[in-house]
Amino acid sequence: MSNKFCCILGTVLILGFVLSFSQVSTAGDNDKQKHSDVDFSISCAECHSEATPELTKQWQESKHGLMNFGCYMCHGDGEEEFSPKPSTESCIGCHADQTINEENAQVTNCYDCHKGHSLKYHE
Repeated sequence: MSNKFCCILGTVLILGFVLSFSQVSTAGDNDKQKHSDVDFSISCAECHSEATPELTKQWQESKHGLMNFGCYMCHGDGEEEFSPKPSTESCIGCHADQTINEENAQVTNCYDCHKGHSLKYHE
């Protein structure tokens, strides 16, 4: 093979790799949700005390609310990442020692047993 052919082949392979990598990295970005119509100059609790007062009250009366555990810890910052319904993984970040074997308990996530913002056991 000639040097010119090897150079062209190498360039094509590198270009293909770069293009495929950029598609993979941007595909994940499109999957991330952002909180719509947010005034980031006020807190989540301040806005949601008017928009969803019952949920805010449940959170304020919960152990997380009493500790002033920020909404962003479970839901994300709203700009870069937002999870309207956080997954079990967001709970495990702080509560790894309190996890159960979901397979034996026949549940799929923390919210099968715990209520949304109050996080009390379902009655």
